[in-house]
Amino acid sequence: MKRFAKIKVLFSSFSIKLFAWFWLIAITSIFSTRFISHQLSSEAYNTVISQAPLHDELRKLHNTARKIERSKIKNIDKLLQTKLQRFIKAPFNLWFKSVENNSTVTSLFLLPPKHQQALTRYLNEQVFDQAITSVFSHTRLIGPVTIKINKQKYQLFISRKQHKRNFGQLVQALPSWGRVAIPVFISFILCLLLARSFSKPIATIKKAATELGKGNLATRVKGITKRNDELGQLANSFNQMAEQLQQNQSAQQRLLGDVSHELRSPMTRLQMALGLAQQESTTKSTREQYLQRCQLEVDRLNKMIEEALVLSRLENTLQTIEKEHLDFTALLQNIIREEQFIANDKSIIITLDPTIAVELPGDPNLLFSAISNVLTNAVKYSPEHSTVNVALSVNEKTVSLIICDNGIGVPPQSLTELFTPFYRVNLARDRNTGGTGLGLAIAKQAIIAHQGNIFAKNNETKGLSVTIQLPLG
Repeated sequence: MKRFAKIKVLFSSFSIKLFAWFWLIAITSIFSTRFISHQLSSEAYNTVISQAPLHDELRKLHNTARKIERSKIKNIDKLLQTKLQRFIKAPFNLWFKSVENNSTVTSLFLLPPKHQQALTRYLNEQVFDQAITSVFSHTRLIGPVTIKINKQKYQLFISRKQHKRNFGQLVQALPSWGRVAIPVFISFILCLLLARSFSKPIATIKKAATELGKGNLATRVKGITKRNDELGQLANSFNQMAEQLQQNQSAQQRLLGDVSHELRSPMTRLQMALGLAQQESTTKSTREQYLQRCQLEVDRLNKMIEEALVLSRLENTLQTIEKEHLDFTALLQNIIREEQFIANDKSIIITLDPTIAVELPGDPNLLFSAISNVLTNAVKYSPEHSTVNVALSVNEKTVSLIICDNGIGVPPQSLTELFTPFYRVNLARDRNTGGTGLGLAIAKQAIIAHQGNIFAKNNETKGLSVTIQLPLG
């Protein structure tokens, strides 16, 4: 099955199709030219097939010969001047070949010039010992039988037009320019189809690219995405690019909304606290509380800006992280201890099971940030008096860290978007579920910098599980 799939992909390739089309055109042109040349040649036109005459054909030939002899016509000229219906009726024709003068051939009816010339030449060149049927592409000739007209011997033949006309005969009946036009027309149609099969999808992609360049990011290439060649792949790649651009634009718009809200709220609280602290009636202890609130809002602003800068640095630079040999288990335990202080506010317990020794190369700061962001998220969305489970496992090449909460989980269609910058399942902004949506995006970029992988899935019962996989070497 795999071999068949590879062959199917090979023959659906754009280059293979291009080769096949040109090969088809070349072969068609060769055969068309050869066929037309064959039809135009005198050999093809004068090709004769000899076979035994049919009984009815011989009887008609002998009956005609007896009628002519009984008429006692003195010479051929007189015969041609008589009413022909006496001897034979259309569509038959009579041919006379003089025995004494072998080069003299006369017919009752004149055929079209090419037919007349072909049969006359054939009768002149051949010597007939017995009656046969000679089949041309255009005429059926039966004979001869010997007769005497005024003591002169003639060989009598009868002929009739072939009723079955094949394609070659139809071509032969055309004028010369018509016969030459056939291969030209065939090659024109094939080349037109070939050009259209290439130009139409390219024109469609060009039109979509023009619309995209004008700022219409909802533009998509339609109609050719199901093709299995490179043009179909190009259309799909274009649609993926347009989709990503649209998502980036939406992310920027969300960022502007988030930043404006997140900045406005602490700035408003900061201004209020400063205003209250500056009032003369404010006591020293109350002023101290207001100043502490100012410090808290400044810290929130600083954290938000720092997260945006970290994500920008991870996404938009080709920085090389400085790895060192670290005790991953100890790092993980340190993260859990710090996050437990936050979890205590909701009476949430963070557990690590099993506790196994793991060492690997990595940047401790990036890994600390990535795991902390995931664990903070798990605590935030878990209900009070619940548990956040952290599971650690190791195989030959990777270490896997699974963080499970007991929240409500996320819609299945949102699982792949969780690690997108500024993405939030709940678009409503509040103090509990708000934020800029940068934490998981930073975690993803940090794990990718370690050649690792991070993904999320809903638990079978309830909650969300986030899995982090890191290489051991």
